[in-house]
Amino acid sequence: MLHHLHTIYHPISLEEAHARLQARGAYPIYGHGAYLPRLPYSARRELEAIVDLSALAPQRWQLNGRRLEVGSAITATHARSISPDVAAVIDAELPRTLQNTLTLGDLLMECPPDSLILAMLQGIGARVITAEHDENAAIDMPRWFALSLEERRRLAILGVIASEYVANWRFAPYKISRTPADAPIVGAVGFAFDGEPDPGAFSILVGVLEHPVRYYEGIRSTRHDYKGSAEYRTAMAAVAHAESIRRARELAQSG
Repeated sequence: MLHHLHTIYHPISLEEAHARLQARGAYPIYGHGAYLPRLPYSARRELEAIVDLSALAPQRWQLNGRRLEVGSAITATHARSISPDVAAVIDAELPRTLQNTLTLGDLLMECPPDSLILAMLQGIGARVITAEHDENAAIDMPRWFALSLEERRRLAILGVIASEYVANWRFAPYKISRTPADAPIVGAVGFAFDGEPDPGAFSILVGVLEHPVRYYEGIRSTRHDYKGSAEYRTAMAAVAHAESIRRARELAQSG
């Protein structure tokens, strides 16, 4: 519950939005604020004001040549229309009910380390654009994960861009979880090139480190909890990598 929330702002400009977000306890929303109940208790306890950016943030995606742009107010349901591969990654992470309410801005604010969607964005070279960072200063996904929640909440997120998004790259998710509906203990999004068997196929892993990471031989997990030990996660990293690559290659070879 958001017991200390007392104010909702509806800024009419990005400049006003930025100013509002600098106040203590102010958090942005990019739709219905689906990420807010999922925040750590300490953050929810300090949340005092909401800055509603749904009228200012883009709610669409567009592909211009090799440049993909996705607005921060787009829902996961709408983002599924980008491609079947994008839809498969979204379906592997989110139930359909949450897809209707969770926006890209929500996901970037929450920044869950086990997100296959964020791993996919890292794999396609996406960068985050905010009102404070134009395209020339856009934040790549590894740097975004390095930001604290306090730093993220002060930014007005406009969306992501992938300047070299190539439709011939096919990608596929794979996750190891307790049930199909659960978040992955270890997961991966594998990438392969359409029409060629292996011109540098790769995968982005989740569940091994505290952020998505590109798989490399000998990678070892630093994470351990009730879901899986570091040794288990290390072993499953190789499995997730191999299976996600296999699935991506099947898509690539099928055209």
